[in-house]
Amino acid sequence: MAEEKKSQGFRNVKSNAGVKRNYYGPTGTPEFPYHNKELEEAAGGDEKIDKLSRFPALRRTLSILGSTLAALFLITIITCTIILTALVVYVMGFRDDVTNVTIEEMELSYSTNIYAQNDEGEWVTIYEVGSSSERIPVDIKNLPDYVHNTFVCAEDERFYSHDGVDYKRTLSAFVNMFVHIYDTNQGGSTITQQLIKNLTGDSEQSPSRKIREIFRAMELEKNYSKDTILETYLNYIGFGGTTNGIEAAAQKYFGKSATELDVAEAACLAAIPKSPETLNPFAGYTDDTTGEWVNTGREKNKERQEYVLWQMYNNGALSYDEYQEALNEELVFTDSEEYLAEHPESAEESSSSNGSSATSWAVDAAIYEFADYLSETFNLTTDQAITRINNGGYQIYTTIDVEMQDYVEERYSDLDNLVDSSSVAKYEDLNDDGVYSESEVTYPESAFIAMNYDGEILAIAGAVGEKTESLCWDYATMEPRQPGSTIKPLTTYGLALETDLIHWGSIYTDEPITVNGESWPTNYSEDSTAMSITYKQLKIFEALEKSYNTIPAQLCQELTIDSVYDFATEQMGLDLYDNEDGSDYTDKNYSPLTVGALSYGITLENLVNGYVPYGNGGTQYSAHIVTKVVQGSDEVVYENDGSPYEAVSSDTAYVMNKLLQDVVENGTGQKAQLQNKHVAGKTGTTQNWNDLMFVGLTEDFVSGIWLGYAERAEIENHNIKSAQIWYNVIGEYADSLDTGAEYPVDDTVIEVEVCSVSGMIAGPYCTSTTTGYWKSSNAPECDVCSSYSRYTTTTDESSSSTTSTESVDTTDVSAADGDASNAAESSNAGEVTTSGN
Repeated sequence: MAEEKKSQGFRNVKSNAGVKRNYYGPTGTPEFPYHNKELEEAAGGDEKIDKLSRFPALRRTLSILGSTLAALFLITIITCTIILTALVVYVMGFRDDVTNVTIEEMELSYSTNIYAQNDEGEWVTIYEVGSSSERIPVDIKNLPDYVHNTFVCAEDERFYSHDGVDYKRTLSAFVNMFVHIYDTNQGGSTITQQLIKNLTGDSEQSPSRKIREIFRAMELEKNYSKDTILETYLNYIGFGGTTNGIEAAAQKYFGKSATELDVAEAACLAAIPKSPETLNPFAGYTDDTTGEWVNTGREKNKERQEYVLWQMYNNGALSYDEYQEALNEELVFTDSEEYLAEHPESAEESSSSNGSSATSWAVDAAIYEFADYLSETFNLTTDQAITRINNGGYQIYTTIDVEMQDYVEERYSDLDNLVDSSSVAKYEDLNDDGVYSESEVTYPESAFIAMNYDGEILAIAGAVGEKTESLCWDYATMEPRQPGSTIKPLTTYGLALETDLIHWGSIYTDEPITVNGESWPTNYSEDSTAMSITYKQLKIFEALEKSYNTIPAQLCQELTIDSVYDFATEQMGLDLYDNEDGSDYTDKNYSPLTVGALSYGITLENLVNGYVPYGNGGTQYSAHIVTKVVQGSDEVVYENDGSPYEAVSSDTAYVMNKLLQDVVENGTGQKAQLQNKHVAGKTGTTQNWNDLMFVGLTEDFVSGIWLGYAERAEIENHNIKSAQIWYNVIGEYADSLDTGAEYPVDDTVIEVEVCSVSGMIAGPYCTSTTTGYWKSSNAPECDVCSSYSRYTTTTDESSSSTTSTESVDTTDVSAADGDASNAAESSNAGEVTTSGN
């Protein structure tokens, strides 16, 4: 019986003994089954149970997978809820922190002013951007409807339907940050948001700024009508340069009031705010080759204007006929011959106003320096940074010496003040008529910059002639040119002196080195007409004063190219080029570092800046024209002290200063000599005479000039001296200063006579005709002249007889001082000396 019951408990499932077992479901026992035969038959019997039990592993897998997915779904729901809650709390926190912005702030905002100190140390305004002079308010009620529509369709087509934020555009701009659907970084800003950004100056590229802007825009829309917001926007936005507001723009570009604009003209103006400095019809640049003005804004503006007109037509603001008429209209701008012919009085007014309203070279440099800071700090373009300066209410304090700046600008008003213009005129008969018209005569350009020994720019001139444009090309700060031999004290001579490889009288042979199997370099006469290698022995001060090329080449070889390059860039601050864009050009080579044949060149500002340590005892300061910028009344937003650091030791700076004084006293820089100042300087002329440079130091400041054609052509008159041009520009002014300033003195430097044979410190048996300066760490005394006889011939005036006496020079080198050379000169007066070894 037991066996029978046992057999009834198994079916269709083989046991280990090969016997099939019956299965009654997931629960129950054979003795107390939850299922019986009747139920099984009612449910389908054995066949159904077989189906249920056919894939047990699959059923278990599906069960686990379902449970897992359900759990993940719940976790996702919970996580999203937490994130959304946190996001809401975060965003709402900005709503509490955001202060309301009022349109009245536009009228209360500070003007941007640029200051300089006068002779009495008082800060005087040298430039001002104020809303009263830069904007001409216009009532929106007086503007035609199509003027409103051009800006709404161009900048914010749903302006009249949103509450300050166009969420569709905002979402598109957000997506564009990652997938770059269209090329813009402000695609989500409505007119209200753009106005907020202008009013607050809050242009930070970050999500937090965008959230602040959104809340402020919604608040502004609650407090002001759409027309008020649009009117403020039209009166506030920039239209290129210092032109702000639609009324000023209409008068500038079309010579009429904004109330008189037609559809095409209004669309032209509406095309500008997207990028005011590039899309305005007068935008352009001066071609480096021809020197002519190239207009780039007209074409770009036309392209954008067509987009604006299409938007108007697409949004129903224009009929098809109106759209076509505006599209094909030929615009007449105030700078066109057609307009000037119809308005001859405008030509005179434009000429006079341009001359008086153009910013000075100093103001340009200050604006660009601060704009560079804003661009780097806030990730702005230069155009955006300049617009922000014009509208931001900044108080910019400069280092400019007003009197010197006025003097330099007067000198640069006429090329003849610098050099005889007829001697540098370049004639080219373009039409072969045998007559040279004014357009067929080219004159060189020139630039000047001066700075004190803290790197503070005192005066600057970026080109020759009257300055008629604001923020135009500046040859002093923007134009890289070849420095020629002016680079030598900042590279080979400077490092060799700093590392004690050379001293004042170190002797080198005038011979070339071998580069790539060839002898290099050669020497050039001052007019570059003669080339020579003498193979004679030269002392360092002689090699520098006559600007030999072979000696710095040998120094570069001894010091290594890498060491010289690092010294020039890291210590002296030169902006040299080292294959940064993967090209084959590099300044890490003999030619750039020894004779200044650079890949692209350096600016005059950078070159002159490199000489600062040689006038102040060895400290380098980065050149700067802005000391600080204050926003509002007291918030300092930018400061610049030149970031000083030690470039060379004080004794190196002192000896180099003396070497450079020798260049002016006895070498290529003699035309720069002054009566009341000790001028130290270095000339530089490129091999092909494309560039002439001179850097001159006085006790008060360091300055430099450049002369050359814009298209980099040869200056055919090789008799021109760069030192003479420097003198013509600033010599008389520098000589007239009575400040009591002196070059820093290093007491460790030994000042004593030079042995004419060994170049070392002269001993008791040496002949000497000049005074030299030695660092105490490298001051060898002559050990070459072991015996010495000097026969002095004197004349007895009363008896007219001649006697010869043997004398010995017993100058104590350790006790030599600054008057030693003068004493030696006076004691030898009237003597005729012969020397021998």
